[in-house]
Amino acid sequence: MYNLEGKVALVTGAGGKHGIGRSIAMRLAQEGANVVVNDLEPPSENARRSGWHGVPDVVKEIEALGRGALGILADVSLAAEVERMVSETLERFGRIDILVNNAASRPGRDRVPVVELEEDAWDLVQRVNVRGTFLCSRAVARDMIRRGSGKS
Repeated sequence: MYNLEGKVALVTGAGGKHGIGRSIAMRLAQEGANVVVNDLEPPSENARRSGWHGVPDVVKEIEALGRGALGILADVSLAAEVERMVSETLERFGRIDILVNNAASRPGRDRVPVVELEEDAWDLVQRVNVRGTFLCSRAVARDMIRRGSGKS
């Protein structure tokens, strides 16, 4: 479908066994990209008991396709962690060509009618889904612009 040979992709929220992020990361690797996969934390104890280890397993799957891969645990809602994630990616691969802002807050206390929604549940969704997207986009765009491959 696409020729992504030599491209480097960063996919956030990619550690779930059945998640969209993992599927996107795998497709990018199948199309030739080296892929950095991110998630917030290791999978639950139940998932690990079933044999799924999250980001490390996605990295192994990508490497099995003959592509470079890197797994990074980081909270996309925290600027310092996003900067670390981007820095580690640049250190390993020297560039980021594709950013997939897939990370999202887990369904939880926000799944209620708006009149029942608590502010802290709303704030969590905004921190991850909005602020996280902004922080990742800003950090990656800065490098793209520095390399002359992006626009301000």
